[in-house]
Amino acid sequence: MPHSLLSLPHSSSLKPLSSILLLQPRGPRLQSNLFDPSSSTSWSSSAIKSLRSFFFNLVVLVCNQISSILLLQPRGPRLQSNLFDPSSSTSILQGCNSFNLGENLSEMSNNASVPTSASNTPIAIDDDESPLETNSDPSLLPITSRHTSAVWSDFKRKRVGDVIKAECNHCSKLLAGGSKAGTTHLKDHIKICPKRVCQDLRQTRMFGTKKNLNDKNDTMTLAPYEFHQEDGRRDLAEMIILHEYPISMVEHIGFRKYSNTLQPGFKVPSRNTTRKDIMKRYELEKENVATLLRKAKGKIALTTDMWTADNQRKGYMAVTSHFIDNTWKLQSRIIRFLYVPAPHTAEVLADALKESIQSWNLDLRLSSITVDNCSTNDAMMEILKGVFPYGSLLLRGDFFHMRCCAHILNLIVQDGLSAVVSNGVQRIRDSVVFWTASDKRVQRFEQVAKQITPECSRKLALDCKTRWNSTYEMLSIATSYKEVFVVLSARNNLYKNPPTPEDWEKVEKICEHLEVFSKTTLSFSGTNYPTANLYFPKICALRIAISGWLLSPHDYVRKMADIMLQKYNKYWASVNGLMGVATILDPRYKMALIRFYFAKIFDEHDFEIEVRRISDLLRRLVDEYGSKMGKTQGSSNQQDFDLGSSSKSNEETFMQEFAEFLQQDKDSNCGEFKDDEYAKLVGELEEGFETCDIDSGTSGLCTE
Repeated sequence: MPHSLLSLPHSSSLKPLSSILLLQPRGPRLQSNLFDPSSSTSWSSSAIKSLRSFFFNLVVLVCNQISSILLLQPRGPRLQSNLFDPSSSTSILQGCNSFNLGENLSEMSNNASVPTSASNTPIAIDDDESPLETNSDPSLLPITSRHTSAVWSDFKRKRVGDVIKAECNHCSKLLAGGSKAGTTHLKDHIKICPKRVCQDLRQTRMFGTKKNLNDKNDTMTLAPYEFHQEDGRRDLAEMIILHEYPISMVEHIGFRKYSNTLQPGFKVPSRNTTRKDIMKRYELEKENVATLLRKAKGKIALTTDMWTADNQRKGYMAVTSHFIDNTWKLQSRIIRFLYVPAPHTAEVLADALKESIQSWNLDLRLSSITVDNCSTNDAMMEILKGVFPYGSLLLRGDFFHMRCCAHILNLIVQDGLSAVVSNGVQRIRDSVVFWTASDKRVQRFEQVAKQITPECSRKLALDCKTRWNSTYEMLSIATSYKEVFVVLSARNNLYKNPPTPEDWEKVEKICEHLEVFSKTTLSFSGTNYPTANLYFPKICALRIAISGWLLSPHDYVRKMADIMLQKYNKYWASVNGLMGVATILDPRYKMALIRFYFAKIFDEHDFEIEVRRISDLLRRLVDEYGSKMGKTQGSSNQQDFDLGSSSKSNEETFMQEFAEFLQQDKDSNCGEFKDDEYAKLVGELEEGFETCDIDSGTSGLCTE
């Protein structure tokens, strides 16, 4: 370096530098006179030359240290963070501290030429990275901070001649490993490496399994996991359908953040894409139901009802199909849920239901359509009877229109309650509304209830006027708190028109009688277990119970029973037929259960008529079935079915009496079929089913 570049500037520019290097003696006078030629305390020329040499060596040292630091630092912003980081091994501050100022000052006073510890020899390092690993093998190169890919856990860098290779830790194969080679080829090799045994745990997943269904302990296993975007979109659409979430939730920031936390690789679709996925799922499920219906060889029954949305006040029709599949399992599938514009006249409803039936090609496969009991539905069914061919319906449409059992029960009870305790029920309903109107009133009611009736823990429930079982629940709960209502009526002036003692007495007595209706309604409201053979004994038990209420000492109970009995006889005569047939086909009951219940319900004359009506109905169905199979059942010279034997059942109240009835009536068949004749008829039925090929057959009842 030329000395002209190192000529000392004016003393004023040297003052800050001397202060930094801590070369100044203490005191203000020395600072001002140290380099002043006019000062008597200024240094000699030899001392200045020594100082020049010192500064020269200092600059060389600092430059060498900085160049070494720059060579050791990786490119990018890390240089800025490490140069002045005291904790870093390559900090520029440590480079400056490596220069011992005390030793150089002492040497400066004795010799003008101060040797420097810095060297002009370049530092030999690999590439431009600071080494993070060392190895005794001279051909191996360290994995530096630049090699951030996870693939380097399966490779080591190695110098082969003048090039850098990546050597597989498993099979020792050499691949390109230079800075420009990348890592894609290394990842591809790991996937096919024949000697790589260890699997990447980040690509596996824990699954809980059980050896058998009764095993309470889960066994956790580690299984391969592969993410698929299509599966995530399918499950997202299913979640929105199941829980009725808004489609816009896929665009919410919180949901996207949550999804990214669970699976960073899942790209949350947009609202329109999610809507398409939902419709795609709908079309898939629709095709599955259509396939299931096509494979079913028997007839298909339908149920339909209208539903009004509370928020939109729009009417919708739901149509559900019920059928027996090829494995003899009862299936129920919703086939339509459509908006029906107002007004909901019989013609409008008939057109909507007809379109639903024809869209699934069920015209020739219908057995019956069950609807609620109302005048509009009656008119709708009359219209539909003229649309579908009579020849395809059971007994030319005699059972095409069926009434909902649960709805008929609701009508029977509602008529009975309104006739005897309508005012009392309304006062109890108003009381429940009052004490559930606000949180403060609920809290007040519960405080008094804990003091007066601590054994009662049920909360007040308001009923739905169109569902009698909810009214029964409201009344049964309210009667347990009748003393609480009496106390609160005296403490709260706003609580007006509470139930009277006569109301409580009537409601308590009526609830005792209506318990049998409640249990029957719950049985009818099931989704899977109720079958036709269970309905008949329950309905007959209700009929016997209502007849017994006619002998009650309370006039309001007798009045209620009389109204209920009239409603019962109006609707159940047409329903008892099919229920009776289903009971006969139950091998536990056969014809015996029909005779047992009819003997309790009807007098001697009506008993024979009703038994004959059920047996004739069964014979007509058998004849129709046989004619479609090409066989004719000779029914003109046949008698009624034999009582046979039946095992005892504990499901109904009268089963014990039924067993005794069987024992007494076994020897007097009353002109019915003998056992061999009954067995012959059943055998013909079984033979007909056997000739029907479930997979591809087209005979008998299996085809229309």
